[in-house]
Amino acid sequence: MELTHGRLKAALIAGKIPVTDEALAILRAGLVTITHGYHLNKVLKGFKTETELKKDLSRLYSACRTFVDVLDTDLNGMGQIEALLSDTWSGSQIARLVEELRVLSPRLAMAIIMTEQDQAIKPRRQNPVTWFLLAAHDLFGEITGEDEPGIAGPLHRFTTRCAALTDTQINVPESENSFQKRLTAALARRTGKINVLPRIIFPGKEGSRADSVFPHN
Repeated sequence: MELTHGRLKAALIAGKIPVTDEALAILRAGLVTITHGYHLNKVLKGFKTETELKKDLSRLYSACRTFVDVLDTDLNGMGQIEALLSDTWSGSQIARLVEELRVLSPRLAMAIIMTEQDQAIKPRRQNPVTWFLLAAHDLFGEITGEDEPGIAGPLHRFTTRCAALTDTQINVPESENSFQKRLTAALARRTGKINVLPRIIFPGKEGSRADSVFPHN
């Protein structure tokens, strides 16, 4: 949604923030950064999880072993399958493919083990909407100048307005109580603030520790 003056002003009013040129400028710049970060989080969330990757690797390993076992037995026996494929695929190519898959099989097994290890030490991925709630919280703090802006009604209404300007598919909890519970839990898990402002435009607005727009636990 276009960041018009009226929509930005409405977001500030919803959060009980005085409408000033500085507040409008910070809000506009922050929403541009947050929109980019939110959509990036959505894309990253679309990547396969370690569990999904392990499942696919396991399927490949099983298929590879089956392929090798069946064709290896055929090549060392009557060669019936080789004969059936000979019209479109020469026997030498089949034998070479079997050897290549024989080498690939243990590599797939090792990849499965590595995926299991990564899953054990990797933090869980963060929901893009949860990331947005944290970003809106930090933007609210940047505009008001409060390090701990709280989680009361004005922040809830401000966040709802910002969500509509970022992506209409973002579902901010309608209940203020549900919003507070979700945000409180997310704040307790995170390790630092999100850098919601371009440093070139606002060099003094970074905070002591700024996280990137990538998902963070």
